[in-house]
Amino acid sequence: MNKRDERSAATIRRGASAEAAEPEIKPDDPATLAPIGNVEGIRALGESVADALVNAVAQGILQPGQRLIEADLAAQLQVSRVPVREAIKMLQAQGIVKVTPNQGTRVAAFDAPIIDQVIEARVVLERIAVRDAAKVYRRNPRLLDRLREIVARMQRAARWSDWVELRKADVAFHHEICLASGNEVVLSLWTALARRTTIIFGRELASERDFAVVIRQHEEMVRLFERGEGDIEREIENHILRLWRPERTGVAAAASKPHKIDS
Repeated sequence: MNKRDERSAATIRRGASAEAAEPEIKPDDPATLAPIGNVEGIRALGESVADALVNAVAQGILQPGQRLIEADLAAQLQVSRVPVREAIKMLQAQGIVKVTPNQGTRVAAFDAPIIDQVIEARVVLERIAVRDAAKVYRRNPRLLDRLREIVARMQRAARWSDWVELRKADVAFHHEICLASGNEVVLSLWTALARRTTIIFGRELASERDFAVVIRQHEEMVRLFERGEGDIEREIENHILRLWRPERTGVAAAASKPHKIDS
């Protein structure tokens, strides 16, 4: 393995294990490959491998159209080929990789039409989620502590300039709102989009590199939930569309009209 491959492999591994990393280790410190971790079961290990590959695409280490070779991925992540195969099946089902007979497996293209569709679906789902979650937070304000803890994670990530951790915290924030909404259908559909969202917005954020804006928008959403007033649906829509390039077709029109926060 040449030096470039070693650096790429190390970065893929760091993306998979960032959750377990000690806070004092900066993301750009030199690292050597290590096993993904003590994960029980092929399915769970496959999920970890899938997350590592998604993080690599989000970081630009793996590019759309790039071929994925099971043996190489297994060697870089220091796992057997079985969980790699399981991960590829998961990612194929989610539209993140494409498997073509006699041509192998490649990272799927994330072109404008696909991005439009993901954004459109996410806007609609999260407008419903924040509407329902707002009612829950009004009845039980202490549940907002979970969102505050995630914002604190973002602030720690900003101190280290750790974009991998910021993406994870961003996904966790929106997942927590979907959980709080109590809407099982929204949660299920949102979860199915989560990895695509990580890739699309991870690549967009990488071009912007503005921690302060990202954190500020999440803080504003927490404040709106605290006050129980304001157009939280419009706020979540603006947040999702913030990095969306204007030349794409408008998807916000598909979202429902704003609702007042009811008790």
